Amino acid sequence: MNKKLNPWMIALCFASVYALAIGTVLAESPLPVVNRAMVTAKECGREFSSEDVGRENPNVRVPRPKIISKAEWGGQESSGTLRSHVPQRITLHHEGSPKPLTPQDDPRRLLRNLQQWGKREKGWPDLPYHFLIDLDGNIYEGRNVLAIGDTNTQYDPTGHLLVTLMGNYELQVPTKAQLDSICALIAWLCDKYNIDPATIRCHREYVMTACPGKYFAPYVLSGFIEQEVRNRLRAAYSNREMGGAARR
Repeated sequence: MNKKLNPWMIALCFASVYALAIGTVLAESPLPVVNRAMVTAKECGREFSSEDVGRENPNVRVPRPKIISKAEWGGQESSGTLRSHVPQRITLHHEGSPKPLTPQDDPRRLLRNLQQWGKREKGWPDLPYHFLIDLDGNIYEGRNVLAIGDTNTQYDPTGHLLVTLMGNYELQVPTKAQLDSICALIAWLCDKYNIDPATIRCHREYVMTACPGKYFAPYVLSGFIEQEVRNRLRAAYSNREMGGAARR
């Protein structure tokens, strides 16, 4: 005899499968992790509001990390039409190259190859990402932050600042230098464009994909990166306030 499935049971099954998938990803990480919901110290020394998101902050306090310009790494200027957007959130990716990035690889050459491939094969006007980070933690300028990025998957990246690790993090683990740089960069971006750190997500949270890899995704899913970004924001604002108090 046919019976109707209880919608609550269906929802419970889906939730269980999702939790198992997330748990598997976290278990494969070399990092001891907690759930993002357990991130402590939500305060970060300043307020974020929906009215200000995307607007440039005239009084940025987080130091701007060194960013290697497109001209410095030998990139071409954007070609074709760039669609503009207002930065509202941070989304983390990995390049997903066929093999791991190694210290012997030349990141600047790889960036030039990626840019040329995207223009030739995908019709992209520039690199698909706004910032890219190599194994040594060097940060490279990609697409203009005020232009919508591109993706090989079916999700709308409008409003997303796309930050990616060069390499394949299904096959390798991120270096400490990469993690330090990605947290420094995101803290600066959040302060500069009034983006709440609570918006930090990874690619796989928007569409079915392995990106940003099983060895990098847990740093995002656990709230590790969000917490580090909040710590940097709080330190920047506390230092300024302490300095001001000392001067008075």
